[in-house]
Amino acid sequence: MNRDLAVAYACCAIAVLELAAATWLATADHWWTAAFTACTAPSLLLLGALARRAYRRARAEAKHAEQLAFGEAAAPLVPCCPLWEHSDGQAHGLGCTRVFPPPPLPRRDTYGLDEPGPGPAAFDEITRQPDDPTA
Repeated sequence: MNRDLAVAYACCAIAVLELAAATWLATADHWWTAAFTACTAPSLLLLGALARRAYRRARAEAKHAEQLAFGEAAAPLVPCCPLWEHSDGQAHGLGCTRVFPPPPLPRRDTYGLDEPGPGPAAFDEITRQPDDPTA
């Protein structure tokens, strides 16, 4: 059993127990305590639903990776990664399932040392006279 699935089962079980306790408290005329106990059950059910969703996503990603490892043509997962809404159908990160292997990241260094200007000449002048205080 996956950790996410265990969390989902635990949250659902605790929510059911809290609702049972709230029902018992309401029949014993402890209305305030019953109301506070029952208010936490929806958040536990939401947490359980999110954990089940994470489990299904992990299982789908593992199946997708297995298909790619065997050389089968696997359709990309929907959504392929967290940026899928704004990608316009392009592969856009290391976790994207649209292409395998993921595309290389773009280069960030667009400058060069041989650009026109005083850069290389000034550097050569400084390195010729390292002890000159005016350099």
